[in-house]
Amino acid sequence: MIAWKYLNKPSATVAAMQDYSTMREIINITPQETKELYDRMVSVGSRRVTGVPAGWNPQAGEERLVKSLDTLDVIQERYRQAVEYMGWFEPAWATLTDTEQMVLREFYMNGSLRSGAAARLQERLSFSERQIQRIREKALKRMSILLFGK
Repeated sequence: MIAWKYLNKPSATVAAMQDYSTMREIINITPQETKELYDRMVSVGSRRVTGVPAGWNPQAGEERLVKSLDTLDVIQERYRQAVEYMGWFEPAWATLTDTEQMVLREFYMNGSLRSGAAARLQERLSFSERQIQRIREKALKRMSILLFGK
């Protein structure tokens, strides 16, 4: 089960939120990666021009095909995990209010932008810093319960 990847509930919730963009990207790029891999598998291979005489390898085509199949297995497993993650994360995320999502996104999902998140939210929402911290704490606790239970 995916929840066992994240053991400490508060920090696990933060880690799960930080993984979201990566998982979304995997789901978005996998069809194109798979298509390109299939195209390489069925294309005719050619020698690289290096200036060094190359030896002839009668199994070169087979080796290229095996390597491509191994890569395809990795891509498909990564995609399966990303889909499983989304099926676990997105229903919990959808139950949060828009304000809670905005606060959590600003603090935990915007990469290196965490510094200054409270100030940006104060300006955007016209809330005090203390109120933003309360919303963040409440939303984080709620998200933890939704993902991992009590």
